[in-house]
Amino acid sequence: MCKFRWMRWMLAGLVLLLLLSLAACGNDGEKEESALSPEVTGTPKKPVVLRVGTTKPFKTTNMFSDYWYGVLRSITTHDSLIRLGPDMSLTPDLATEWEISPDSRRFTLTIAEGVTWHDGVPLTPEDVRFSIEYYRDKISYAAWMKEIVQSVRTEGRKVILELSKPYGNLLTEFMSYDPIPKHIWEKVENPDTYEGADRTIGCGPFKFHSWDEAAKRFVFVANESYYRGKPNVDRLEIEVFSNMDALVMALSRGEIDTWWDYSGEFPYTYVPTLLKSGKIEFASTTFLGVPAALGFNLDRPPLDRVEVRRALTKAIDYREIVDLVFYNYGSVPTYGFAPPTHANSNDAVAPLEYDPQGARALLDQMGIVDSDGNGIREVSPGKDITLTLLARSDAPSIVRCAEMIEQYFDAVGIGSRIVAVDSATWVARKDAMDYDIVFFRGTPWGMLMHAGHGTGYFDSRRTGQGVLHNLSAPEYLDACDARLGTAIPEEQRELDLRLQALHEEYVPGVALAWIESVYPYRKGWENWVIDPMYGGVVNSFSWFTVTRAE
Repeated sequence: MCKFRWMRWMLAGLVLLLLLSLAACGNDGEKEESALSPEVTGTPKKPVVLRVGTTKPFKTTNMFSDYWYGVLRSITTHDSLIRLGPDMSLTPDLATEWEISPDSRRFTLTIAEGVTWHDGVPLTPEDVRFSIEYYRDKISYAAWMKEIVQSVRTEGRKVILELSKPYGNLLTEFMSYDPIPKHIWEKVENPDTYEGADRTIGCGPFKFHSWDEAAKRFVFVANESYYRGKPNVDRLEIEVFSNMDALVMALSRGEIDTWWDYSGEFPYTYVPTLLKSGKIEFASTTFLGVPAALGFNLDRPPLDRVEVRRALTKAIDYREIVDLVFYNYGSVPTYGFAPPTHANSNDAVAPLEYDPQGARALLDQMGIVDSDGNGIREVSPGKDITLTLLARSDAPSIVRCAEMIEQYFDAVGIGSRIVAVDSATWVARKDAMDYDIVFFRGTPWGMLMHAGHGTGYFDSRRTGQGVLHNLSAPEYLDACDARLGTAIPEEQRELDLRLQALHEEYVPGVALAWIESVYPYRKGWENWVIDPMYGGVVNSFSWFTVTRAE
């Protein structure tokens, strides 16, 4: 009797344990399911993965020694103090607001609260102060700050910069200098060679996950603690292709979702192929730079006469260049050089026009005629004009423009010859002013530099690989200095308009086209923000708007 009672108790205990175990499993299962998805159905939410292709030659994940990674980090892992908005206006970022003294020598930036670095350490105004001084003292491309930034201090949430002289372009410059964590970089004496794993830590919407050098693929993951909220994209994969042919093939096959290139233009020759696939859509916006331009050597006769330069601008068929070189994705520019999307565009500046008859008439009026009847005008009796057209051989669209202009000039009796050289030779000959006309392009960032509106290319006091430094007219240089010396918006507008008018007056060079940039992406992705400065549809604004159809 006792034996059977003991067995019944044991069986009852086992049943009870089994029921408790099943109940526990059921509760755990519900917790795990609800963690995977907030929906009542319990279906796990599929992570949003955006696959991007690029052809940029990344070498390292050190933002200071690899230019292209430095650009990439500005839209992924790092935030800037100030950002340029899609409408070309200065937009608050880590600096939520700023004040500028009337003499443009004191800039006070208020730093956002609640921001943390990816390792969990809070970002403070002291990090910003340290960063500005670190760039100024240790980074070669920021050496200009040594002449401008006299001191930096903090007061509460504010960072106060005292300048040695007025500098109206300071806020624009600071768009490219992202703050870095003091607790990491204060120990690094030589930033260019630093190999620490923490060198990728920022405070941006994505965290660096990995760089597979063999596979040429970056992976970034969403920053769950980002102070503005988690981005819509959970995982960002960026694959580096050896050439555009391979990238376009991957895009048409669905192996990547879109293309990224900082301030570059997607080659229009690939548009028909992608449209034919039926799986690609295109976003477009006006390119903020100048895809093709020419500059005059103002020290060489007869180009030292503005009337000759103006006559040559009339010989060019800009509409044909837009149609044939840029596949009709563009418009005819004005004498103001900068596209109308730039702030304070001067509507009073005249558009460039194709008027070969007018070009011939101007040349005739200046006595530049074909006296021997061989079809070429003469700069002096018996000496035919033969202009040297200097172009880079590695820029097909530029070379094509040079070939067309050679024909346009010939049609009005101006002889010319194209000299297409490698980039190093181009720079050497350009700096030595060893040309009559030089072909170049203006990047969006280049158009903003110096006093803005392309002045960085033409001011004769400027230096640099892409700089023409060919215009030394005193009133032009004075206008540049005045624009650089003020940060007051009303004064900046007046000077912006004047600089564009002076460009029309002196004609140191002309844009050959303004274009519409196109950005391909896979169907199913929607709500992009188009930002031609930072990468088209791939930019820090899109992370919080873009959606993917399930």
